[in-house]
Amino acid sequence: MKVAILDLGTNIFNLLLSEISGKTCKILKVVKIPSFIGAGGFSTGKLSEEAMSKSIDALGKIREIIDQEGDVGFIKVFATSAFRDTVNGSEFANNIRDNFGFEVEIISGDREAELIYKGIRESFFVLDENVLMCDIGGGSNELIIADKEKILWKRSFNLGILRLKEQFKPSDPIKEEEVKMVNLYLEQELKPLFEACKRYLPKLMIGSSGSFDTLRELLYRENNTNPVRELDMTELGVLHQKLLVSNREERLRMPGMSPVRVDYMVLGSIFIQLVIEKCRISKLYQSSYSLKEGFMAEMAAQL
Repeated sequence: MKVAILDLGTNIFNLLLSEISGKTCKILKVVKIPSFIGAGGFSTGKLSEEAMSKSIDALGKIREIIDQEGDVGFIKVFATSAFRDTVNGSEFANNIRDNFGFEVEIISGDREAELIYKGIRESFFVLDENVLMCDIGGGSNELIIADKEKILWKRSFNLGILRLKEQFKPSDPIKEEEVKMVNLYLEQELKPLFEACKRYLPKLMIGSSGSFDTLRELLYRENNTNPVRELDMTELGVLHQKLLVSNREERLRMPGMSPVRVDYMVLGSIFIQLVIEKCRISKLYQSSYSLKEGFMAEMAAQL
């Protein structure tokens, strides 16, 4: 059966087209279309008319891609932080249904973390040890400690990069005192994570989505279709320092920089470096699989 799985993220709408036969999954196509549905929504508590209009345009393109693919027997649409944390998120989900026929499921942070775990697990098979998984989004960040059999601890934090940017409004380039202020805030908010890491002692971290995808593209320019890539910690530290002193124009000129994430990479890198340091991570991988691949795996297992 051919299926389409949509993840309506805060900055990007993600589409996965897959063929599921028995318990075997074959990925046919992955499409990412900027939407910025969450822009301004976290500071006001309401999705803006402009953001919703851009998102309708993005969904129109996705509907076309699904129709062009043909023979798609099942469509599943997930919506996350931007929808669940705004007063008109449910109303906009109904609007999407009326316009495109997509039944949108607005999921909790816990459910989001569960699907992310299943997605990362599909891409990374050597999980005999406890692993810290980190998915960085625009509205929320999901942190999971797990092995290949089960989730040991999970939590969704309202610390997405778009949310942090709207909250702190950092200078460009970011000032040293602003970096300290962001770090102090994150240290306070992430205390449950640090306590969990003391208990379960993960040394390996796998990062998915958002900032991790762009970090891979910035560090390595090879044409590698493997869904998993190790990120050298020393090279990552050098890149972090480069990002801290860069302005928007300089970041745009960096080979591999995504124009969609150019305004968020500094805060994303600050978040990642803090987690690495506080959780004493010694090895880091990036996974291209996340929520949508997690549901694909879940669906295959049920079939």
